[in-house]
Amino acid sequence: MSRRGRPKIPRFISEEPKFRIFKPHGVSLTEVDKVILSVDELEAIRLVDYLDYTQEEASKLMGISRRVLWSLLTEGRKKIADALINGKAIVIEGGEYKIRECGFCMRHRFGIKKHCRTWREEL
Repeated sequence: MSRRGRPKIPRFISEEPKFRIFKPHGVSLTEVDKVILSVDELEAIRLVDYLDYTQEEASKLMGISRRVLWSLLTEGRKKIADALINGKAIVIEGGEYKIRECGFCMRHRFGIKKHCRTWREEL
């Protein structure tokens, strides 16, 4: 059966996550419930919560609307809270994304002052 509606536009991320699984200490991964956090949800959280981008800047870097970014942030934060509060493992996988070939060019293209990898050094 073919997919209906508009095709999903891939979201741009700066790089693949270095770590894919986080779990509570002292228990086996097979013993805990898992929460699946998509790579694009992680990228949205990384840009807004970790690198202090505005939602407008982050949405431009990811090539999506602010509404879509807000949805990614809301869902991702909810999943992380569930895992932390209920002792679940976080598995990072899936999502509609592409690796951004050059974040520096994206910065100039959209007029963003902060660069995803080096903006802290530029301040």
